[in-house]
Amino acid sequence: GMEVSCISTGQVFAALGLMCTESVPMRRRRVIEVLQGLIDLAAEFGKMVNLGRVRGSINGEPRQAVEDRFVSVARELCDYAADKDVTLVLEPVNRYEIDFVNKVEEGVALVREVRRANFRLMPDVFHMNIEDVSIGGELARHAAHVAYIHLADSNRLAPGRGHIDFDDIFDHLAIVEYDGWVSVEILPKPDPDTAARQAAEFLRPRVDLYNSRLMALRGEPCP
Repeated sequence: GMEVSCISTGQVFAALGLMCTESVPMRRRRVIEVLQGLIDLAAEFGKMVNLGRVRGSINGEPRQAVEDRFVSVARELCDYAADKDVTLVLEPVNRYEIDFVNKVEEGVALVREVRRANFRLMPDVFHMNIEDVSIGGELARHAAHVAYIHLADSNRLAPGRGHIDFDDIFDHLAIVEYDGWVSVEILPKPDPDTAARQAAEFLRPRVDLYNSRLMALRGEPCP
């Protein structure tokens, strides 16, 4: 069967309207309880839970107060997840969607502040194309903190349908011998099956080449 790579928390924000940075303690406790339930699920499937927009926003509050609330929640969740061998991955999201943690380097700063081994990053190259100067360069520079990478082109369509240089991204990842998860998060256009096929046709030869390069760097025989 197909392996589950990660449990998404998108609907915790989109459907329930909950965020880790809630200023009301009861709502903050509620989001912790909901995310703990997803951590329990991840313990059986994937061992990873992402934190996208559910991490919260500044929304006119003092930034330090918002950051302090997030760090407190993240530490509690990570401590709960550690016993279940689950990792939480924070996804930087572009400024047009949220105002808290837009760049990869901002995510790295929070990872260092949380100080938990099971709190890492999930960069998304669609967001990085808006926020970061060099997609491949930033991924390589912060590779030690990266556990998962989302791929999509500049228009959120399948890779190869926009202007992002994926060959450069894979070149940089090969330099640091990245061997974590990579998946596509794309719009289902013109329809889901076609979008999936376009992504697979574009990425499969590049992933095969990447894996061969990694094996060569490690002195392992190529299949």
